[in-house]
Amino acid sequence: MKFKENISKIIPIFAIIIVIIFAVSEIYSLSSRTMVTQITREQTVLETIDAQMFIIKDEIVLTNDSAGVTVPIAVNSERVSRGSAIAAVFINETSAENYSNLKTLNRKLTSYKKIDNSLRLADVDLKKLNSEIDKAFYSILDSAYSSDFNNLSENKMNFSEKLSRKQISLNKNVDVSSQIAITESDIALIKTDATPNKIITAETAGYYVNHLDGYENLLTTSDLDSLTVEKLQTALNSAPKIQNDNVIGKIIDGYNWYTACVVNSADISSFRIGNTVKLIFDDSGENTVETKVHSVSSVGDNNSLIIFRCNLMNEKLSGLRIVSGKIVLEEHTGLKVNRDAIRVNEKGEEGVFVRRGELITFRRINTIYSEDSFVIAAAPTIISSDSEEKKKEKEDLIKNHIKLYDEIIVSGKDLSDGMVI
Repeated sequence: MKFKENISKIIPIFAIIIVIIFAVSEIYSLSSRTMVTQITREQTVLETIDAQMFIIKDEIVLTNDSAGVTVPIAVNSERVSRGSAIAAVFINETSAENYSNLKTLNRKLTSYKKIDNSLRLADVDLKKLNSEIDKAFYSILDSAYSSDFNNLSENKMNFSEKLSRKQISLNKNVDVSSQIAITESDIALIKTDATPNKIITAETAGYYVNHLDGYENLLTTSDLDSLTVEKLQTALNSAPKIQNDNVIGKIIDGYNWYTACVVNSADISSFRIGNTVKLIFDDSGENTVETKVHSVSSVGDNNSLIIFRCNLMNEKLSGLRIVSGKIVLEEHTGLKVNRDAIRVNEKGEEGVFVRRGELITFRRINTIYSEDSFVIAAAPTIISSDSEEKKKEKEDLIKNHIKLYDEIIVSGKDLSDGMVI
């Protein structure tokens, strides 16, 4: 009896122990399969070198020796033709203000008349009009975010005009006759006292810039062929000149401007005259600017003086002079892979484990660029000169290479190809 009683007491204890062991085993199993994953995404990495750059351009300084109030007509950084109006000079502040107001009123009148003409139009492509409205609205946002106040007023009127056309197409009551009458009356009131005493015109075609930086004509395109490291260093170390009060801006002459800098010869050993090279100007707001190599010359101490040529111009680029920039040596585009995720299989092939649902598979990678924390991988390209063996090798790598949006396993224990989790 005692033996049976002892057995009956021991069995529940053994059962509890077995349950505990099973639970601990399951918990350990689950914890050992805990994994961290990342989604592969495409990324472009630029290999660059730093350079202190001086921007060289031909510039004509514009001055006004007439007494009165000067009002700009040309928009900053716009291309102007020879003889086109740059600025107007007025006898007093009132006339200058009337002139500016008259330009605004004339734009409003034109906009109102376009809306009025739309009332007589029958068929309107609403889909196209909606697209134009969206575009006009985003133009307002772009002007506001970029502080482009020159175009903000124009963009607002364009948006209002297209919105009114939509209202008209939807049989909404739109009446602009009163606005036209009021605007015409306002124009008549100030028109007689809005005539400039003098119009300042462009002496040559080029890009108009409404300010000077004090480095004008320090180096010009005529200096390119004879430029030395000493001349360039002098320009880089120079202080800007103080400008006279009668200066109203400048014209950047010609289509091309140039960037000069000194770099290590080994870094640019592959550069040839005419090659396309991207530059990054930290002060420009541009990600990269495409240029051409104009000249390269060895200057001793393993350095080279290199000059780049560019014909792109905008408001931010027109203001560049002395820049701590970067020269793009290489551009690598592919799938970004965390270095911690990289494994080597039994065949010695480099790759990663990818999770697809409950299945884990090994996918190969072809590394084209690497850093300490990640690599950039891209499937190889088969070329006609490849041998049959090489083509087959590449085809196999392409077939088994990681793909965009694969869920790669960055960390995890006891992983294997074909494993089900």
